[in-house]
Order: sequence, then structure tokens, then C-alpha cells
Amino acid sequence: MSSSTSSSRRSITPADVDALRSLLAGTIRRWSRAAEKPAGVVLVPTAVEQVAVAVKYASENNIDLAVKGGGHSTAGVSSTDGGLLVDLNAKLRGVTVDVDKKLLKVQGGATWADVDAAGVKHGLATVGGTVADTGVGGLVLGGGYGWLSGQRGLAIDNLVEATVVLASGEIVKASEQDNTDLFWALRGAGQNFGVVTEFVLRAFDQGDVWAGIQIYPPTPENITKIVNATNELYQPDANGKTKLLGRGAGGISFGRPPPAGGQVVIIVAIIYFGTEHEAKSVFKPFYDLTPLVDTTALVPYPNINTLLAPPIGFRASLKGLAFALPIRPGFVQEVLENYVEFTDKNEDARTSVIMWELFDPAKVVSSDTGSFANRGWVLNGIALPLWTAAENDQAYRQWARDVNELFKKELEAQQKLNGDAKGDAGPRSGKGAVLLYGNYDQYDERSKDIFGENYSRLQSLKARYDPKNVFNKLFAVTPQA
Repeated sequence: MSSSTSSSRRSITPADVDALRSLLAGTIRRWSRAAEKPAGVVLVPTAVEQVAVAVKYASENNIDLAVKGGGHSTAGVSSTDGGLLVDLNAKLRGVTVDVDKKLLKVQGGATWADVDAAGVKHGLATVGGTVADTGVGGLVLGGGYGWLSGQRGLAIDNLVEATVVLASGEIVKASEQDNTDLFWALRGAGQNFGVVTEFVLRAFDQGDVWAGIQIYPPTPENITKIVNATNELYQPDANGKTKLLGRGAGGISFGRPPPAGGQVVIIVAIIYFGTEHEAKSVFKPFYDLTPLVDTTALVPYPNINTLLAPPIGFRASLKGLAFALPIRPGFVQEVLENYVEFTDKNEDARTSVIMWELFDPAKVVSSDTGSFANRGWVLNGIALPLWTAAENDQAYRQWARDVNELFKKELEAQQKLNGDAKGDAGPRSGKGAVLLYGNYDQYDERSKDIFGENYSRLQSLKARYDPKNVFNKLFAVTPQA
């Protein structure tokens, strides 16, 4: 190695030190402050080869390894306490658009805001996160629901190719043509198999969208009318078709948003891939209720992924819930009472949210792509406690668990009513997996619960691609002996 000449050297300035401190603070920072851990060493790579060197070194020296994509996981899976952190988000978040082939080439540290911004310039979009500051990597590798799922399926259904750094440090391509077993595993259990430094995603023509939120007082009458109208739109008929035919999405939430002055309200998100006239006709029952606030308008596609974005800077737990249609108005009233009691008694958690996420699941159910085993007619919800004081971590996470138990009991009651109860494990997919979305916090579920009958095949592939279990942060698959 040649020595540096005097002309190539310079002194380190205070500005350099400040820049380094800022970079290091950013690498540790997470969307949930409760998910932050002090890494022992941080790598901010600018090329896939640098990632490969770091992964190989961690594997050979039994060093705990974490990878930060968007840093949105509230379970702390992108953090390490004293180990090696590879921060893709700082320097590897570019997006290239192939307009002719309608493909988006996305680096592993990009967020969905990066993808949306690149695609909209060309009138293109793909299935991405419902919150724009979510990282692409974590969402895609865990399945990937988005507001376009009613028309286009999951994010993994639109993954064309992935560039992967394996535990050995080898860099490979995975697709339907190359390393097909690895490609199958990546689409649903991807966090177990390597660091994906580039995703190639299928894009679609996408114009403006009718979307916004409506806010209503949480009266029993409003709850009943909103829930009944929701069931009418989203509940599939005997042929698996809904009135929305995949063109509508949104949700029902309880919150205390600033426009309501801290009062508890019902927040209805309306997203419709069509004209204003069509949307107002389809969602007429909601408009007839005369909301206190109505922001619905024709907006660029990226705007819909900011509609329900929670505030940044809190400690948080994004606890996954599951529910089935029809939603029962009495159950929603019960959840409201629980929410009001919790947020009234806990000033530090008054910005918390409970939400039922809504879309037409027919497209998702019709596919069988990858190792994702949780497809079904059960939809996702979230209990999202938001707080500031670390001493409240345990109590507020427990509240999210308690809300989850309410949803589980309601789902079990629906099963019994329909004569299809299957024991204490709760509803299962056709692959024997619990119908819970693994990208949300699932504190008490095991990997076998999430992957169902795919687990044994995943174990075999894990033994081939990651026998030392280097990648073990989220629903870790035990390598087959």
C-alpha cells in the first residue's frame, strides 16, 4: 500500500467531528426510540462488496449482526447491543426506474418514500408500505401489504429479483431463474437468509388517487353506521368478490389527533383508485354522516402512504392484530372503551392508536408466491402505543398485548359461530400458519406459527445458506441438523 503524500493529507476539523457524530447518531436512531441499542461497531457501506466483507467477518467471528434498512421495526430487529450494525439506510437508498420494462431497482436501504418519489415521476407505482418512512427491505422480505394489495397482491408477488449477501459473504442473484429455492425463501422469510442490497420490483401505471381521512365523534350511532358501511363494502360474497373489486382501501381508527384537540375520535381513511364521482358514490354512507373533518381529494399516489403515518420520535410498539369481516359494532364499542380508559389514565400514551386496516384480500388470497404462509381472508389491525418515558415500556407493551387478546377472543367467537373453530391456536391459513402479519410485532408467536407447513423446508434451506444462524433477528428459523 503506498503512503499518502502531503498534498493528499488534511487535518481533521471540528466540522468533520460534528459530521461523524451526526452520522453515528443517525445510524443508531430508530423510528421507535424503544428499539434503539448501542452497537459496538457501525458500518455505513457505499457498495455491496463492503457489506459482503462485514457479513463474512461477523459470521466467522460469531459477532452479533444487525442490518438497518428503514429502521422501522419496533421489535428492535434492526439493532444490536454491542454487535456489528450494517446501516444500509445512510448511503444505499437509491432507486432506478426502467420505464420501458416497468421495473424499479431499489437499493436495500431505501424507504417507500424514496420508491414512491422515483416512480411517480414516470406515472408508476408498486405495492409498498402503507407508511412511507417504512424501509423497503423489511417490508418486502416479510411479505409486504400495501394500499395497492387489493389490485396487485403483496410486495413479494411483485418481486422480480434480489441481490443477496449470504452469511458466507458470497454475493448472489435470486429470481425465478437463478437460485430459485433461495428466491422462494426470501419471499416471506427473507430476514433469515441474507442481506438484500437490491430489490427489482414490478411497477404499474398509476395516476392520482381519491384519498383522505374523515373524522367523526365516537358515538354508538356513528360506530354502528360506519361499521355496517365498512362490512357492506369489504365483505366478500360467496364467490370471493367485494363491492370494491380491489379498488378501495383504508381503515377505521381510534385516536386523539391534533385537529380534535386531544378528544377521542373515529378516524376513517378512504382510498379509492378511481374518479371523485365513483369514490363519492361508493363511499356515500360515510359522506352522509357529515364528518367533522374531511380531507378527501384527488392526490398524487405518494400522498396515500402518508395519510396514517404516526408521529416520529416516540417510543412505540406496533402490535399486530387480526380480525375477520363482518366486524361487529359491539366489539368496536368494546375496543373504544378500552382505548379511552387506557389513554385517559396514561397521559404519556395519549397519542396511541388502534386501527383496523382494510382492503380487498381476494388478490392476495389467490396467489401462492414464496414462503409467506399467512394468506387468508383475515385482515390486519394494529395496537400502537406511543409514549416517551422508558419506565413505561413494559406496561404499555402489555396494553398492546391485552388489546390483541380482545381481538383474538372476538375472532375465536366468530369461528365458533361459523362452525370452523380449530382449537386454541386461532385461525390458520391453508398452510397451517397463524393469520397474523409477521412484519408487525408478534411477541408471543413462534416461528413455526408464522411459517406453518413451510417451516421444515425453510429449515433445510437455512442449513444450506446460513448454517450458523447469523441472520436470527425476526422469527428465526433453526437450521436443520
